[in-house]
Amino acid sequence: MAQLNPQQLDAVETILGPLLINAGAGSGKTHTITERVVSMIHLKGIDPRSIFCVTFTNKAAKEMRGRIAVKLWLNPEWLNPFREHRLPMVGTFHSTASFFLRMFIDRVGYGKDFVIYDSDDCLKVVKEIMKKQNIDDKEFNPRSVHSMISQTKWKWMTPSDFSVTVDSYFGSVVLEIYKEYAGRLRADNALDFDDLLLLFRQVLDLPDVLEYFHNRFQYFMVDEYQDTNLLQYEIVKMLASKTKNLCVVGDDWQGIYSWRGADIENILSFKKDYPQAKVINLEENYRSTQVIIDAANAVIKNNTNQMKKTLFTSNPKGEKIIILEWIDEKHEADLITNTIRDSEAENYSEFAILYRTNGQSRLLEESLIRKNIPYRVFGGVKFYERKEIKDILAYIRIIFNPLDSMALKRVINVPSRKIGEKSLENFMEILEREHLSIAEMVENEFLLNSITGIGAKWLQGFSFLYKWLREFSKTVSVTELMDNIIKRTGYEAYLKAEYAEEEFEGKMENLAEFLNMASRYDGLIYPENLASFLEDIALITDQDRDQEDKQKEDTGFVSLMTIHLSKGLEYPQVFIAGAEEGIFPHSRTLVDSSQLEEERRLMYVAITRAKHQLYISRAHERYTFGNYSANPKSRFVKEIPVEFLEVENNRGSAQSIFGGGANGFSSFGNMFNNSEKSPGSSAWNGSGSSFQWFSSTIKPSISNKKHSASDFATWNRVKHAQYGIGTIVAIRDAVADIAFSGLGIKKMNVEIAPIEKV
Repeated sequence: MAQLNPQQLDAVETILGPLLINAGAGSGKTHTITERVVSMIHLKGIDPRSIFCVTFTNKAAKEMRGRIAVKLWLNPEWLNPFREHRLPMVGTFHSTASFFLRMFIDRVGYGKDFVIYDSDDCLKVVKEIMKKQNIDDKEFNPRSVHSMISQTKWKWMTPSDFSVTVDSYFGSVVLEIYKEYAGRLRADNALDFDDLLLLFRQVLDLPDVLEYFHNRFQYFMVDEYQDTNLLQYEIVKMLASKTKNLCVVGDDWQGIYSWRGADIENILSFKKDYPQAKVINLEENYRSTQVIIDAANAVIKNNTNQMKKTLFTSNPKGEKIIILEWIDEKHEADLITNTIRDSEAENYSEFAILYRTNGQSRLLEESLIRKNIPYRVFGGVKFYERKEIKDILAYIRIIFNPLDSMALKRVINVPSRKIGEKSLENFMEILEREHLSIAEMVENEFLLNSITGIGAKWLQGFSFLYKWLREFSKTVSVTELMDNIIKRTGYEAYLKAEYAEEEFEGKMENLAEFLNMASRYDGLIYPENLASFLEDIALITDQDRDQEDKQKEDTGFVSLMTIHLSKGLEYPQVFIAGAEEGIFPHSRTLVDSSQLEEERRLMYVAITRAKHQLYISRAHERYTFGNYSANPKSRFVKEIPVEFLEVENNRGSAQSIFGGGANGFSSFGNMFNNSEKSPGSSAWNGSGSSFQWFSSTIKPSISNKKHSASDFATWNRVKHAQYGIGTIVAIRDAVADIAFSGLGIKKMNVEIAPIEKV
């Protein structure tokens, strides 16, 4: 067993009954969890299939699963997260809920081929319902409406439950929208993220389903327990109700997500829920210097509603925390960027600039650009939220699930098919009136011919295209389907006409990367290939997307992000910008003691991101809403003892602060200028890139080698990029039945599957 301190060892060896591991920042929480699971399997002889672990992001789940696998002498790259019998089940709340709903959701009136709507799709549904109900979107913000619907689901309320609690005019308006919203998603056989948890909790009320879980799992672990909402709390409580072998891990000092529905009381009341629970504090910090830890303790101790613990460290004392102050927010930004420019750090990746709100990044970016310092802002437009990605994804969604009306509306006129709003409205009314999906509609020649008006021939043309693509999807790989969508819709020509050259090239590069990602699913037989592809994308969380984007960047970038996004990360040198009353803590929290305590927890998180050096900056004046205002120093800075602080109010000369410089940006170049183009059929109105062109732009990490069916025979052992080691148990022509450990048999086309003999 790897080296553990006494508290970590106690946590590892406590297996039976309820256990709360109260893990301070940087205290080796993941290491402790890993050793606990490995000890359960190796030393206690517990069947890994009886252990159920959940956390909040795919990144965290992957890290936990990978560490456990390595400790069990398994290769984490070749293991399925949900079906590997040699590992415990490890996933996010949402991914595990989705996995089990594929088994049980038909019991509550949904099809097992459901799709998952993202936030943009959900917002569009809300807007359409508001328009239909003649609700003014200037009086009632659609985002606010959708937010309240989410909040009601967090609180485990259906529309009928919500109706009992409505006590305002706004609430009554939301209720009517919520009723239709719920019906609309059910009709589309679609779930939003909140539905995954709501419906999972609902199926647990079925006695035989609950018995299934009680028989399958005896040990439960929940990471980041301070971030659970009411639904997640109830799910965990139901699952562990038989054995009470529940280990929750978290830090009430890092509870910063109440706006997402997280309830800090879940962790604070754990001893009330489980009176026999054991509580173990992990208080030794392995990340930061003593000065940084002492400052974090000094700030967080001012909260009253919290569990008792005190962080300490054996690390060196370290440098004092530097307070950067100057005239206004522009000079504050320049103080930060001058400090970075003049440092002796070997790489810009050592630095992170954290701020309370996204709007603070603009001046920081401008200053970094003037000084030619490369940087990356996290929290911007993410890969899977880009228009070109969502367009192609919507085509695949409607091909997989013909009931997906949101996907249908997105693609029916993209690229433009001269289908006007009225024509589309009439078309959707026919589908609704006749209770038909688009797949059923395109088979009904009488109804297709009955469509009249200016857009009739274009709607009929789209129907023929859809019918062809749906049939085509049943016989080809995901990448071939994606390439043909782009080719036969004329999507490349559409982008070229809509965007300037540089932006067009960037979008084509994004599509090439999307194809690269999709190639991991090649070889799986329809419909599992599309189902796996769509579900894996739908379950990527915002934090995962940010981390994925970050890993693709050059390491020589300063990282800019909100403090919320920084949770779970660490940097050698950290700047906390805008430490003023009204900025941080935020103005809307100043009159609510519980919100102010959450702001203080946010400062604690920000401070403990720093390993070696921490800077906190503020401006004496700040320009907001057309006027300069003088904001007092943040109370959180005042809570840090002066012996830990050093004040600096000028770094660099006037020339260095106000001087210009190259903007640090360059164009993509001309990698697409000579790309091969194929003329498309006039029936589909356009031309597009060929599969060969896309293949030439795919990153070399994905193999595009084509196999021959004659290369494989029954009982060959093969290695698959997604599912690990398997055995061919039957093969006919190019289609093989491959048995994977813990997964059962999957049908694959061996000529295109990402496999190799072992």
